[in-house]
Amino acid sequence: MNATRMIQCALLALPAGAASAADSPWNGTWKLDSAKSQLTGQTFSYTQRPNGMLHYEDGSTTSYDFGLDGKEYKTWTNRTSTWTAAGNNAWDRVIRIDGKVTAKGHIVLSADGKTLTETYTGTRPDGQEFHEEDVYSRMSGTDGLAGTWRAAKVTGPTGPQTFIISSPAAGVLRYEIPDMKVSVEAHLDGTEYAVSGPEVPPGMTISFKRISAKSIRYTMKVNGKTDNMGVQTIARDGASFRDVNWNAQRENEKTTAIYVKQ
Repeated sequence: MNATRMIQCALLALPAGAASAADSPWNGTWKLDSAKSQLTGQTFSYTQRPNGMLHYEDGSTTSYDFGLDGKEYKTWTNRTSTWTAAGNNAWDRVIRIDGKVTAKGHIVLSADGKTLTETYTGTRPDGQEFHEEDVYSRMSGTDGLAGTWRAAKVTGPTGPQTFIISSPAAGVLRYEIPDMKVSVEAHLDGTEYAVSGPEVPPGMTISFKRISAKSIRYTMKVNGKTDNMGVQTIARDGASFRDVNWNAQRENEKTTAIYVKQ
């Protein structure tokens, strides 16, 4: 599982402003339409180190070395990961945030070495349990985990399913993600705002820049380094909005999420 995706997906949509708080077309509750979304195509790589370790890279601020030896390794800000062998070409993984287990996974490499399947279960900040299965296709490499992998199939929630948007004042918008207990309140002038939430990594900020009346560009950073970028656009009928996003160094690997107004 991409270590950044849960937080990224939780912060990818803050609407372009409206003339007044009351008539903002973005006010309301929005839910992800998985059937209409395109959430595959992004890549990550494992590189074999001379010392036997593996190096993970996905074009965001997530970049780290780890072993398949059952030891705990730091992966991203306050996150750690532990990989333990679980049979031939299979591993169990435990993800922790500030020492607390937040997800457990099972990773299986197919017999022909061309497919990697990752299954995760865990509990979200609001107490809801989740189950996710991601399938990756090999793009490079021939042996073991080492190589480049592209997301081919996503099953189950990869991020928040519900967004609640409100306008506390003209030109000010508040965005809440109940299941992640994440919130942001911001102006659309490019100013960076700290993001709050129990699983938000330390040093995470987000800024928004208005492109047009119904479209904005956002930039997420971690400790001042750009992590993720994207553009959100509301539909003409106001019934949905589209979020196109990419990791900072992978603009050619865009995903699209569609959210429908309830």
